[in-house]
Amino acid sequence: MMEKEVRNEVEIREAAALAFADSRERLLAVLEDDHLNMEALSDLEIFELFWATELFPIYSQKSPHTKRAYKQDLDYILRFFVTKTQGVKQLTILNLHEYLKDVHDQYAPRTVKRRNAMLRRFLRFLHFNDYHARDLSVQVKDQMKPEPLRREIDFDEMEAIALAFRHTVKQKKNRELLQLRNETMGYLLLTTGMRASELLSLKFKDIRQNSEHHYIEVIGKRNRQRRIPLSDKAFRLLIRLESLLNTEEKVTTYICFNPNSLDSPITYEALRIISKNAASTLLSSGISPHWFRRSYITKLLSEGFPLYDVMNTSGHESISTTNQYLQDIKNRTILSIPYK
Repeated sequence: MMEKEVRNEVEIREAAALAFADSRERLLAVLEDDHLNMEALSDLEIFELFWATELFPIYSQKSPHTKRAYKQDLDYILRFFVTKTQGVKQLTILNLHEYLKDVHDQYAPRTVKRRNAMLRRFLRFLHFNDYHARDLSVQVKDQMKPEPLRREIDFDEMEAIALAFRHTVKQKKNRELLQLRNETMGYLLLTTGMRASELLSLKFKDIRQNSEHHYIEVIGKRNRQRRIPLSDKAFRLLIRLESLLNTEEKVTTYICFNPNSLDSPITYEALRIISKNAASTLLSSGISPHWFRRSYITKLLSEGFPLYDVMNTSGHESISTTNQYLQDIKNRTILSIPYK
């Protein structure tokens, strides 16, 4: 009985907060120096403030039907936060994944898109007013269903999959050449941490060397250039591939060459299928080329490479992205410690 009374009280308070569309006077007290000070507010009061200052000025001239739809959207978000999270301040990315799945499973695509847009607006409001240090709105994608949160697979598993790239070639024509191309692609993915798009755009002229080692010049996101060291095996594979191309009189500039059009690389979809087929005999579920990059970055951090060096090698735009890998490693280590 007590639990039911508490639930009813919560619902009444939610309804009261969302009914605050006709007046903003009570919330003017939280305005200090033209900036919203939300630290002392409860979750319900934060939603109330969001409606009054962010939404109501926009939607006050809309039709009753439109205003009702947006209030229902905000009501859904509020109920989700109250029942399935630790609160607005402690909101996590996992909470957002659960929200996206819940909305997708329950509503038509049109409603899904609208409710995702409402959540993005609310999260941007929190970040803009310094209530959230991170802008979590970027996690709410315009997709019909969020990608599943996949498990991490270790470097040894990825190495076995990379070696299997060679055995995905079924055709007899140019078989040896395509096997060597696939082996080279798999090994580069495994040992460089390149993005799939970076690998596909890679050309033989990008292979360089200095007095210390061999490396490749990669053009990453936003045309940022970086050097990635090559292992001795990777360098030998590249030289063998270029030599075999010359022997068979195949003229191409691309390492991931398309045998049907030598002046262009294979497509991402072709690389994804090769990755999937290589993994099919080793794992119960498929993988994407990006798993190699995740595995490589995780391996470097696990071996104690400095965070800044890994950021530069991987081409991350922010060190916080690299640090997230490090935090994941620490979390898995904590979870693996047995209770005594």
